[in-house]
Amino acid sequence: MIWIAVAFLLVAVLGPLGFAAVRAWRLWRTFRAVERRASKAIGRVTDTAEEAERHAVALTGNAERLATATARLQGSLAQLAVLRTAFAEGRSAFSSVRGTVPRK
Repeated sequence: MIWIAVAFLLVAVLGPLGFAAVRAWRLWRTFRAVERRASKAIGRVTDTAEEAERHAVALTGNAERLATATARLQGSLAQLAVLRTAFAEGRSAFSSVRGTVPRK
């Protein structure tokens, strides 16, 4: 009869301990899985942020090139305006000289 009581005592004590150990092991595995997934997600976010930074740097470089090209275009347009004015003056002088020459 004592052996039955000892067996019951062992089952009563070791059963919940075993149950708690299995639950703790499952909790640890779940924690490790979440940690791995979180690490992968953080890595993807970091990679995406680095790629966005590269794009931003490229856009900044492109903006500087665009500003330089725009300044050159403005200079070229100013030169064109001067040339057009000179051409118009020459044309008007030629037209006035041509107007004084008699026609047939």
